[in-house]
Amino acid sequence: MPRYVSTFRAVYDASDDVEAMIIADQIRANGEVDLDEDEGDTFECTQTTSNTLEIQPAESLTILRKARNLLIKTRIKQCFIQARELDQMIYALQFRDAPEFTMAGYSYGDFMDLTSRILTLGEEPDVG
Repeated sequence: MPRYVSTFRAVYDASDDVEAMIIADQIRANGEVDLDEDEGDTFECTQTTSNTLEIQPAESLTILRKARNLLIKTRIKQCFIQARELDQMIYALQFRDAPEFTMAGYSYGDFMDLTSRILTLGEEPDVG
């Protein structure tokens, strides 16, 4: 008889990591009820992680800008395209709360100026 593996996702609130692990263990115990250990059936919790964004928005933007700059420095076409898309995401994250926000305000020319500064002047713009 073929064996199967199913992946489950549980989303719940907990006051801290220990409570989260206790809840995960209870979910695991409840899931085992329908399985036959004698047949080698198991139900395991392989990971418990926080779903809370722990990075402040300014820190996130700095990390994304560093990644964008590194992609540009590779001088590889696919990386450059990815850097441009990342730059657009940075723009959206930076200005999304403004009532008049639209992507129409994004400037490809500014991105090209930034690229030039990185590749010709060796600068690291917008990361500090």
